[in-house]
Amino acid sequence: MKTHVMDVLQYLYERFQEDEFVPLDKNHSIVKELENVGFNLHEIDSALDWLDGLVEASSDDFAPNNSNSSQIRIFHPHELNNFSTEARGFLYFLEQAGVLDSHSREAVIDRVLALNLKGSIDLDELKWVVNMVLFNLPDREEAAIWLENIDACFH
Repeated sequence: MKTHVMDVLQYLYERFQEDEFVPLDKNHSIVKELENVGFNLHEIDSALDWLDGLVEASSDDFAPNNSNSSQIRIFHPHELNNFSTEARGFLYFLEQAGVLDSHSREAVIDRVLALNLKGSIDLDELKWVVNMVLFNLPDREEAAIWLENIDACFH
């Protein structure tokens, strides 16, 4: 079921990626469009809630208090259920490459956990979440473009 929420999010991204600003409130005609495409109301509400959380995670209030770059992130056992060794390694790689800082890393972790997955996120889904977070953080668009370019080299 949670994959369907990801499907709604990816549909919204594809549909509105060229638009500068699209209000996505629950009374908007987008809900009808999503229902017409085949998504159910629970999936739509979950996706819109996820996007609201993305806005919160992108705010300065969400940033860690101490963003010392030499700190190592230890995952909570609950988080380990959602991040395979490969996914954690990928996040670590992105930090070492300067694509993610502590704020964007925590926002990515928050958004993955908000998907309420039954298992670990796959690498392609994680890359998508990372891109969504980076595109929604001020001055991080270049990092998102770098990630898209490096990903294109391997596909």
